[in-house]
Amino acid sequence: MRPSPPAILVLLFGCAPYVHSPSVRSFPLEAAKALNPRETGIQVEGGGGGGEYVNLGGISVRVRHGLAKGLDGSVEGNFQRFNITDEDYALQNRNIFAGRLGIKYAFIDHVALAVGFGGGGWTGGGFIGPDASLIFGYENPYCVPFVDIGGFMSLPVRENVIALIDRGSEPEDFITAPTNTVGWTIGTGLRIPVSHKKNQETKSAFLLGFRYRGVYFDNVPAGYRDRRSYIYGSGAFEYVFGRGQ
Repeated sequence: MRPSPPAILVLLFGCAPYVHSPSVRSFPLEAAKALNPRETGIQVEGGGGGGEYVNLGGISVRVRHGLAKGLDGSVEGNFQRFNITDEDYALQNRNIFAGRLGIKYAFIDHVALAVGFGGGGWTGGGFIGPDASLIFGYENPYCVPFVDIGGFMSLPVRENVIALIDRGSEPEDFITAPTNTVGWTIGTGLRIPVSHKKNQETKSAFLLGFRYRGVYFDNVPAGYRDRRSYIYGSGAFEYVFGRGQ
């Protein structure tokens, strides 16, 4: 008799099944410059993409505040919804919710270190994890290109057992749970200020970018260390207010 799992997730695509813990962040778009002290920025971002047999879309809301020269802190909420590209598969719950606290320190011109910690939940249970990235950008009043590279961990907490169900011509089911996941990201983008006025205040801006994410995890049903990759595109607008120093 088959056990009755608290969640049913179908992720078997004619090859070895896999379940890995999600990333806390969805589609982060950040240039290297930190907010000035007393400035506050509110950013709304949306994006989508995916990898082999999985499509993802989502939104993020980030609020950051200038704490000191070259240093700002942030809080953000992330929502993602994923879909299986093969219509033969069903999914009980496709949503991922997460929150994160972070800081960014621009220790030299055009280069910043961003670190954070957060957690969330999905059909596979809860998860927590840290992240860190280096951001490189060329600040100017007109169009700021930036590149970032970083890594993250996602650790299941009170994970749910998940049934992986093959509904193909030769049914074969697996029972497993999300496993510890480590990953790396590389991204590039543009921050386009809405004003070209040359002063020290941070301008509100539109942002566009692309991101590659690789993840590594234990594929328990298959019995080996596995990896997957995803590509995303996203856009955002950040409104900045308050008088900076």
